[in-house]
Amino acid sequence: RDWEYIVIHHTASSSGSVESIHELHSKKKDKSGNSWLGIGYHFVIGNGNGMPDGEIESTFRWREQMHGAHAGNNAYNQKGIGICLVGNFENEPPTDAQMAAVKKLVGVLKAEYNISSQNVQGHRDVKATACPGKYFPMNEVASAVDLPVLGSTSPPEPTKKPEIELAQE
Repeated sequence: RDWEYIVIHHTASSSGSVESIHELHSKKKDKSGNSWLGIGYHFVIGNGNGMPDGEIESTFRWREQMHGAHAGNNAYNQKGIGICLVGNFENEPPTDAQMAAVKKLVGVLKAEYNISSQNVQGHRDVKATACPGKYFPMNEVASAVDLPVLGSTSPPEPTKKPEIELAQE
């Protein structure tokens, strides 16, 4: 898919998982009265209550490269990757593990799909909502870059074979 945006959300709840969000979203209907297909996000990042802290789990929407149902704005649903962190960031900030995970995920997606930092938006930037909450460091996450994982090493540079000098007679 030709992704142009990343939209960050919070669950506004203390616990959650891909399964629990999928179940909740399956009960929702769009403006025309049609049922949602299930979870509206492409990725969910756990906080230790329902999913391991900092765990990133993709959803069927990402695996099938399908539009989202998360932004409340058609352009951002069609061209935006929805990332939801479990927690209520109106009350407290994300965990350290969630911050490390969301920055890594955003950095990789930005690099892979050539998405600029300006196109990494909080849900509040595309719809009238407080999401992802006043304690979510949006600028820090939007400026994330794809860095190598700590402890990993780059592949060694290929070595050049020494040139053999031929003795002249």
